[in-house]
Amino acid sequence: MSAVPDPHRGPVPATAWAADAAARARGRVLMLNAGRPGGVDGGWTMDAAQYEAVRAHLLEVLDADADADGAVPLSHLVRTAQERFGADALFPGGRLRNCVTFTKVDLEARCEIERVPGAGAQRLRRWVGPPPPPLAG
Repeated sequence: MSAVPDPHRGPVPATAWAADAAARARGRVLMLNAGRPGGVDGGWTMDAAQYEAVRAHLLEVLDADADADGAVPLSHLVRTAQERFGADALFPGGRLRNCVTFTKVDLEARCEIERVPGAGAQRLRRWVGPPPPPLAG
């Protein structure tokens, strides 16, 4: 019996990558979402500096705090991001939950992280699956 594909993992179409490149030229990052048509989350963008800070944090915490299965609970990622950036001028509202969640979904679509199958509460790890298939147009 084959495993059911994870609808959250990429890859996303080449058109989504192109739209992200255009957003980055404006200092924004297009939030990719493998579960949405066209691989984008409604065209929602995030400030590039905020995105890069949260992305780096998520990957650092996944590497440093992973359990034996290589995973970290999503709640831990949110909590540590809040502790790290809650008073940072880069995040004027001080609330990181949405930034972490959107970045997490984006990183799943980019095949940098993945959800642990069968976990009750959402757990994430660095991408360990096979290389994603070539991008489709």
